[in-house]
Amino acid sequence: MNRPSSPEKPFRSRGDREGKISLSTAVLVNVDDHEAARYARTRVLQQAGFLVHEAATGVSAMQLIAEVRPDLVLLDVHLPDVNGIEVCRRIRARDEGTGMIILQVSASAVSAPHATAALNIGADGYLIEPVDPDVLVATVRAFLRLRAAERALSVANTELSEKNAALNTLNKALRRSNEDLEHFAYVASHDLQEPLRNITTHLQLLERITTGRFDDSERHLFDVVVKSAQRMSLLIHDVLAYSGLGKQVMESQPVDLKESLDWAMQNLSEGISEAEATIVADKLPVVRGDRVQLGQVFQNLIGNSIKYRSHDRALRVEISARQDDAGEWTIRVADNGMGIAEQFLPDIFLPFKRLHGFDIPGNGIGLTLCRRIIEAQNGRIWAESVEGEGAAFLFTLESVAD
Repeated sequence: MNRPSSPEKPFRSRGDREGKISLSTAVLVNVDDHEAARYARTRVLQQAGFLVHEAATGVSAMQLIAEVRPDLVLLDVHLPDVNGIEVCRRIRARDEGTGMIILQVSASAVSAPHATAALNIGADGYLIEPVDPDVLVATVRAFLRLRAAERALSVANTELSEKNAALNTLNKALRRSNEDLEHFAYVASHDLQEPLRNITTHLQLLERITTGRFDDSERHLFDVVVKSAQRMSLLIHDVLAYSGLGKQVMESQPVDLKESLDWAMQNLSEGISEAEATIVADKLPVVRGDRVQLGQVFQNLIGNSIKYRSHDRALRVEISARQDDAGEWTIRVADNGMGIAEQFLPDIFLPFKRLHGFDIPGNGIGLTLCRRIIEAQNGRIWAESVEGEGAAFLFTLESVAD
């Protein structure tokens, strides 16, 4: 066994490099029983900057490989004790041999069956001698680059798997937290209904008993209490609607949006009549989603148009649909109402976000419900507006395959 050293390039085992192969510090083992051929090959590789160890037999080669754990082995097929192909099989069977590059070399076993047998048993390549020195060096470098890329990819995949596992853990914790929060909101809101109902009932009784007894100041204070109770009741209703939405099972099925729109307009008929609003809808498509929930989206959006209508022109709401090249539908609900200032557009879908005082009814939960419904059905929702000219709400829905 011959293990020449290189004083300017200290030995580093493959295990020390942990998957990083540097061409200037790569460790090679050159195995050949023909001393002259072995020497010539080693000289070429050393001049190319590699640290090369030598062995003349199969047994000594396996001992050397186990000790130095090289990056690449040049292995002669015909050895005096153990056939080179068998040596390759034994190396591959050991743990330290799984990631090692093995190039079989032969000047006599030059037939296709010889090369096939070597490659099938685990060799990475098969070189027929004589090999041009430049070709030998280029081949070694190419295999080292390939193995370095494979190891870098393996490390990246391991890191990605670890990060995905951590992300999954965080997502599970976040889902549990959200479920707990929704459950708390639902229970708390439900439990608040009974005492609020008692307050409202007693206020109504008090109003009947004290009819005509309050002066203007006392009547104002009483009205403030009544209106506050009404707002609290509406707020509890909205919180229950928001938290209860997560408990509903969405039925994803073909939905005729015209039916959902008709359902919403029936619920809003009184408000539409009072506002003298004109609702115009193009032909609406059949999409994939939940019919009732999509009806709630139309109800909230048109209801918003009614609440935030301009007082100097008749309200007009236009509903249209267009399909993109990928088949996705975009639904647009546009009005000519008060509009929304540009700086408020990013925040309007946040829970309980109000842009106006309590002179306009509502608690700022309607658009949040819309976003939650649309996102649950794999869509997106956003708003476009010019303040004073009107607002448009757009959302996407999946098409139904023909």
